[in-house]
Amino acid sequence: MAVYLLVMHESMLQTAIPVRYVDIEVAWVGDDEADVFIGGRNEVGGEIYRYLFQIGSEHHGCLRNYVIPNLDVSSAGWELRIITNYSRPYHLAVRLYCRSAYGQTLGVLTEHQMTKLAD
Repeated sequence: MAVYLLVMHESMLQTAIPVRYVDIEVAWVGDDEADVFIGGRNEVGGEIYRYLFQIGSEHHGCLRNYVIPNLDVSSAGWELRIITNYSRPYHLAVRLYCRSAYGQTLGVLTEHQMTKLAD
């Protein structure tokens, strides 16, 4: 099982241009398959969004990568959670593409830059 946590807010990259949108890409690097939960929640409104999907190798008939585009990022912080039920380490490659309000890519975060709680 792997759990990644990241607090999302417009100044998370500490650049002069605030982050307004995030694209999340999850790619599979294992041999089998796993269930993946991606969710966002804030302290005020609770759950913002939820995605649950199966990811795996192509010979299992699953998607090998999954992209969630255009998630809004605001000045109020919210927590991004990525959870899988697969027990082998390094089975996912996670990338967050941080963009400005005009679509300019400001930076890319990988799973190595997130807080990983379990593996």
